[in-house]
Amino acid sequence: MSYFENKYGRREKVYRRSYYIDNILLTQLEDLSKIYRAKIPDFINDSVEELIKTENIELYDKAEGELSIKYTLLVRKSNLKGLEDLNKRYGISLSKLVNIAIRNLLNSQKHLITN
Repeated sequence: MSYFENKYGRREKVYRRSYYIDNILLTQLEDLSKIYRAKIPDFINDSVEELIKTENIELYDKAEGELSIKYTLLVRKSNLKGLEDLNKRYGISLSKLVNIAIRNLLNSQKHLITN
């Protein structure tokens, strides 16, 4: 593999999609984007990629009064296919799967977020 492929990776086709994401999750991702060299869509795509690999689908109770915001982003083609496969297998909406993926990412990195 060349230096550029190792360092930057190849581009993948992306598609514009909208999902309803819990406001608290978006707020946490926004805070992270102020610390790390990544934007909210980067975090979402990476969390979805990890969910597809692990299939770590843990349902959670939504906090009472918690709002979901319609958020539009560019999603990698492989992530769209993976989300659709998970949707067919588990019968969970795409928006809920995205929320689960984000929550998994945030929970797995809690020690980094609080420091």
